[in-house]
This record gives sequence, C-alpha cells and structure tokens, in this order.
Amino acid sequence: MRRFTTYVLAVLLTATAAMAAQKASTPEDLDKAMKRIGPANGAMNKAIRTMAWADARKQVAIVEEALVDAHNFWVVKKKDDAVKMSTDAQAKLKAPKTTLDPSSPDSATVMAAAKEFASSCLGCHKAYREQDANQQFVLKSGI
Repeated sequence: MRRFTTYVLAVLLTATAAMAAQKASTPEDLDKAMKRIGPANGAMNKAIRTMAWADARKQVAIVEEALVDAHNFWVVKKKDDAVKMSTDAQAKLKAPKTTLDPSSPDSATVMAAAKEFASSCLGCHKAYREQDANQQFVLKSGI
C-alpha cells in the first residue's frame, strides 16, 4: 500500500509540473517567450565575452526554456516550417551549452557556437516577425 501511495503522489507531482510549465499557445504567450530570449541571449553573449562561464550557462538555460515554450505555439498553429525552424534553433543552442560544459571552456569555440545559434533565429524572424514603431519584434498580423 505504501508503494502505491508513493507511486500516486509521484504521478500527481509530475502531472502538476507538466501542467504548470508555460507553453505558448497564444500570440501573447509567444511574445512573452520571445521577450525572454532576447535579453538572455544578449546576457549570454556578454558573459561569454567576459568569460563569466557560470553566468553564460545560466543564460543558456533561460534561452532554452523560452525556446521550448515558444515551440508549442508553432505546433498549435500547425506551422510546419516554423516548427522546423524552432527545432533547428533548439538544436543549435546545444552547441553553446555543450561548449560551456568544461570547467574552463575555450572562449573562441563558445563564441562561435553562440553566433551559430543566433543565426538560427533569423529565418523565423523574417517569416513571422516584424518590428513595430518602437523597433521591437512582434508577430506579424494574421498568424
């Protein structure tokens, strides 16, 4: 009986955590996720330039979480090209994450991986984002 109760509690906790995870399903949710990526990406690059590796790892984690959240929007909207671009961006983020793993990463390698990741954002921004009057990226209308 004790094992059963433990199992039930574990399942409930897992389900609660899954439901609590922010997954973008509206344009507003997507915008919130995207607004987390920009500053975190900038902070990640600054941390890499100054070799503040712990800070860089922290920012990579923020970007990664926001990308996963945003990915759901494209799945819900059934935009296969955007899903592919999102998946590609997530895959390219693995390089900076991996190169930051050692206790003393190679700065040039980490920076190159971060630049490669940043380039993966361009395609989706060209297809689905535009700048508003304040030069902020917003979702194009009609999506």
